[in-house]
Amino acid sequence: MSVLYLEKRKPEIRVPEVNNAVVLLSGGIDSSTLLFFLKEKIKDIRALTLVYGQKHSREVEAARRVAERANVEQLVVDISTIRPLVSKSALISSEIKVPEVPGDAEHYETLKTTVVPNRNAIFLSLAVAYAITLDYDAGAYAAHWSDRGIYPDCREEFVEAFEEAMQIGTDRRIRILAPFVFMDKAEIVKLGSVIGVPYELTWSCYVGGNVHCGTCSSCRERKRAFQEAGVQDPTVYAR
Repeated sequence: MSVLYLEKRKPEIRVPEVNNAVVLLSGGIDSSTLLFFLKEKIKDIRALTLVYGQKHSREVEAARRVAERANVEQLVVDISTIRPLVSKSALISSEIKVPEVPGDAEHYETLKTTVVPNRNAIFLSLAVAYAITLDYDAGAYAAHWSDRGIYPDCREEFVEAFEEAMQIGTDRRIRILAPFVFMDKAEIVKLGSVIGVPYELTWSCYVGGNVHCGTCSSCRERKRAFQEAGVQDPTVYAR
């Protein structure tokens, strides 16, 4: 059976006991919620935002605003020289158009064009390196259930295997935190609305521009998450 149609488990949030962590912060809904959530759970956190050759900078700008609102120290690192290595993605290549998704449809082959090859493994490797430099216990990212069908590096199997690889490769008991891995995006929005995540500061659109386009897969997912969560959406959409 395809993972796209696996029966969803009951939502649960798992946070191992750690004293500190580096949180990957993109500026979107999921990572912003993770930042605010872990700030309540962990003694000391740092935000790490990576510029990897995206077509626009709106998410990076959003990440700065979110980190500032959360009063969390943030490091922004430009790794855009890797662009030729991961350019087979609509998020990076100027030759691949960001796909529009009609209505609430989800077209698997279309959405696959937004995959950045091995992105979470690359990002988490850097988060772990930064954590070790800071003598921290963990790296964290906002993998969640809604993404598992398209993005294999958002699945529990990946989290567990990557953590084991990092522990073997660094000879440290470094942890990989992915507390939302069994939650869908609507459940994340519900949680964020309770803990005061400033969603008006976040950015999801793949296209860029002055406002969210409203028709790319990320905008569609954002709209649907707020609707299903029963939370007012503060986002301005072009369509």
